[in-house]
Amino acid sequence: MRKILIKTIFYAAIGVIFTTFAAQDALADNPQDILIVAHNSVPQKSITIAELRDLFLKKRTNWQSGGKAQPLHVRAGTPLRDRFRQVVLGLSAREEARYWQDQRIRHGKTEPVEFSNPLKAVYKLRGALSYIYRSDFKEGVAKILLVIPAN
Repeated sequence: MRKILIKTIFYAAIGVIFTTFAAQDALADNPQDILIVAHNSVPQKSITIAELRDLFLKKRTNWQSGGKAQPLHVRAGTPLRDRFRQVVLGLSAREEARYWQDQRIRHGKTEPVEFSNPLKAVYKLRGALSYIYRSDFKEGVAKILLVIPAN
């Protein structure tokens, strides 16, 4: 009886461990995760949401380690852009439009340039950073600074 109980507990523990790792693995590879990617020359290895927000709102224009940062947006109106705006910038589309109108008038700043293929743009532009779905990432083309998990 005791052997059966020990076997049952052992197999249950193995099942829990396997399920936990399988769930983490599935979560880690979600194609809808947003990857924050940067040109391979960028010396920074990671970035926070706050730093990202400052770069995309052009409150900061340089990387912490020096060098000009070039934030690049995905085209407006796409689900990826909408989610990035909500999660990172904390703005609605209308608030973002008003923000950039104010920045143009008061400070002569313009919003980041839009690209239909931001990964290709990041690959070609030194200091560039953007965001893509995990499913669009190609190893060696850019470095990943942050992963924003899918909801």
